[in-house]
Amino acid sequence: MADNCRWYSIGDISLQVESDLAFSAHTFSDKLELFRIASPGPDVVQIRHHFGLPDMAGWDFSREKYRREPWAIYQTDTGWIYLGILPQGFEEKLWKVVVFNPDHSRADIWHPDESAFLQGGATSLTLFPSDQILVARLLAGRSGCYLHSAGAIINGAGMLFVGHSEAGKSTTTQMLIDAGIGAEILCDDRNIVRRGDDGWRAYGSWSHGDIPVISAASAPLRAICFIEKSAENSLTPLTDRQEITRRLLACVIRPFVTAEWWEKTIDVVAQLAAEAEFYLMRFDKSGAIVSEINRLN
Repeated sequence: MADNCRWYSIGDISLQVESDLAFSAHTFSDKLELFRIASPGPDVVQIRHHFGLPDMAGWDFSREKYRREPWAIYQTDTGWIYLGILPQGFEEKLWKVVVFNPDHSRADIWHPDESAFLQGGATSLTLFPSDQILVARLLAGRSGCYLHSAGAIINGAGMLFVGHSEAGKSTTTQMLIDAGIGAEILCDDRNIVRRGDDGWRAYGSWSHGDIPVISAASAPLRAICFIEKSAENSLTPLTDRQEITRRLLACVIRPFVTAEWWEKTIDVVAQLAAEAEFYLMRFDKSGAIVSEINRLN
């Protein structure tokens, strides 16, 4: 029986991925298999892959909202059009056409041909450079956000270590692994935090950095640590909600930003800042900070 439909889960969102061509065992990278599920949950986002670019005669491109390689984005009366564009000499080459419904819960994605699909090993379900442009948008309306962070589950509790490039996310992850404390690594570079009926939870993602260790697991959020490399090892509680909000917003992963998305994200971050526990984590490479982290759990 042809395999034309699969389901994956990230941040408690079920992604229903369909294709005009059948999937093979090698269509997607092995890391995505960790997030594959047998059947969808109640919150389903549909993605459909087509091969051969569509005839766009009569399409409405009058309201361009964004243009920066590799995307030009247009709003229409029925949703959104994303054009994947790349420079080719003095012109632009069209490498992807995507039509979303208004809330981005359904996507039809057209590829120029089937070559990339048949090549296999895709590291994203959309076959974009990253799925973040979609997932980050979806999370804002679901009381969640994507953070530049390392994530781990320690003694059943979710910990996020937040910071930009070179802040030490992968270093922190490696120290947790080396310490042998039984930490389950969620991802060393980008993780999700989302509020549900039972409070905030931390979720892993497949967007890893230097350390290709990931997990589809989630856990109740214990704390968020803003990380800084230092000559000392310390965890200092943070209570200034304005400072916490500022630090969080600086590390939110952003899709194409609309006013609606930004307003929702600010609300999510403000609620997170008011309800979760936060620390400033200063650390060196000795691994001594791990014992301090472990004491929180």
